[in-house]
This record gives sequence, C-alpha cells and structure tokens, in this order.
Amino acid sequence: MFGTTAKKSHQTRTMTRWRKIYIIHSTILFLMLLLASCRMPPAAEDMIVFVSERDGDLEIYLMDIHGHEQTRLTDSPGFDNNPSCSSDGTKIAFHSFRNGKFEIYMMRADGSDQTQLTNNPACDMTPSWSPDSSKLAFNSLRDYNWEIYVMHIDGSHQTNLTNNGACDMAPCWSPDGTKIAFDSDRDGNLEVYVMNVDGSNQTRLTNNPAFDESPSWSPDGTRIAFESNRDGNLEVYVMDADGSNQTRLTNNPAVDQYPRWSPDGTKIAFESDRDGNLEVYVMDVDGSNQTRLTNNPAVDESPSWLPAQ
Repeated sequence: MFGTTAKKSHQTRTMTRWRKIYIIHSTILFLMLLLASCRMPPAAEDMIVFVSERDGDLEIYLMDIHGHEQTRLTDSPGFDNNPSCSSDGTKIAFHSFRNGKFEIYMMRADGSDQTQLTNNPACDMTPSWSPDSSKLAFNSLRDYNWEIYVMHIDGSHQTNLTNNGACDMAPCWSPDGTKIAFDSDRDGNLEVYVMNVDGSNQTRLTNNPAFDESPSWSPDGTRIAFESNRDGNLEVYVMDADGSNQTRLTNNPAVDQYPRWSPDGTKIAFESDRDGNLEVYVMDVDGSNQTRLTNNPAVDESPSWLPAQ
C-alpha cells in the first residue's frame, strides 16, 4: 500500500512539474506573438525640401533623404523659391513672386495654409528661421539696397539689422539663437560676416579676393559651410565659426553651391550642375560620398532640411 501511494505521489509531482513547464512555455510564446503583432512603426526621418522648375516654373517640392517620394508642395503661377524649414519641422518659409513682386510667405510642412507675411513695394526674399521658430530673418530692398531684416512669424515688428550702404544678404541663424551669419560686399566683394541678433558686432569671417557667400551653420554651432569661387569656380567650403580652418569640401569643374547642414550634423545638402544642369546632392560633412538625389532635365535647387516631427 505504501509503495503504491508513493508511486502515485511521484507521478502527481511529475505531472505538476510538466504542467508548470508547459504553462511557462505557452506564456512566453504568447508574449512573443503579442510583441510581434505590436511592432513599433519605423522612426520618422528627416526630409529635404527643394525647388524645381520641372512643372514649368519654380515650385517647392519635398523628398526623403534618399531622393524618393518627390512631391510638389506649391502650385502658383509665380516663382516660389528659397525654402527654409522651422526647427520643429512643422512650417516652411519661402519667397514668392505670385503677386507680381517678391514677398515672404509661410506654409505648413504639407504645403497647406500658405500665408503672405510681408507686403512691401520692394523685394523681400530668402527667409531664415530662428532656432525657436518665433522669428524670421530675411533680405529686403526697401531701403534701396539689400539689407537684412528680422520679423515675428506673423509678419509684425519688421526691423532692419544691418543698415549699411552695401549689399547684405543670405542670413542664417546660429543654432543657439544668438548670432546671424550673412554675406556682404561692404568691403569690396562678397564675404561671410556674423552679427548678434540685434544687429550689433558685425564681424567679417572670410577675407578673400573671390566671392565667399551663402553661409550655413552646423547644428552644434561650431562650424559654418559656405560657397566660394576662390579656386576658379564655385565650390563648397567649411570653416570654424570664428572663420579659421577654411577647408574645401567639393572639387569639381562644375558649380557646387548652396550648402545646407542636416539636423543631425552628419550630412550637407547642396546643388551642383556637374551632370549638365542643377541637381540636388548630399555628402558627408568631410566631403566624401557625394550623391545625387534628383535627376531631372529641369533645374532642381535650393535644398533645405525638414526635421522629423
């Protein structure tokens, strides 16, 4: 009797142990299947906004960082050009000739809610966002020469920052919001300058007999990319934010210009006519891996990075 009871007790313990193992394995399998069915969607990627005349006149387009999914955002009878994207990735400022003169406009990142911000008999062009997305710097001819102005994003409080008899153009806000880089011919030819955001302390960074222009800050604020024809044709260069260590990144018989730094600081987009007409390219920040993103018989130009939302 005792032996029979012990044998049954052993069998019961064995069955209980296997039942527990089965339950644990079944639970693990269920959780694995549940996780597989609830996969996180892929992380949002930065995009590139650019300008193209492929549909008859200059319009603003959007594409991914590989050159795919090229989509038109504007559709107006006048030129739409020089897009600039807010740091939160929700808005795009640009200038347009749609009403018979160049004015600054703003729209959502999907092209909706296009709104005119400036309204002046003179030209207002090339907007640049402040890093907190509350203001825009831009060029204006309202004082009979190109000056750099700043305004709130509702178009109010338009203020002249440079106030100089020469041409001051192409403003670009520093990532920390304290400075604006720009180009000016006040010393005889176009050079890259920097100033405080109130217009004070205007300082030349480049000093070359050739043209140095179109500055773009790196996201960490330590470097500035720009274009120069100091070596015989327009190439993309980079320098430290104080103007030192000026280094050429592109080396091509064609035009390479309009550099724009990616939000993560690893890439620079630019435009080049090395393949017969202006196209949008991207390269690593050391100048390597230069890759064409657009391939169209029409002009593709003026890239600007749209940060992922």
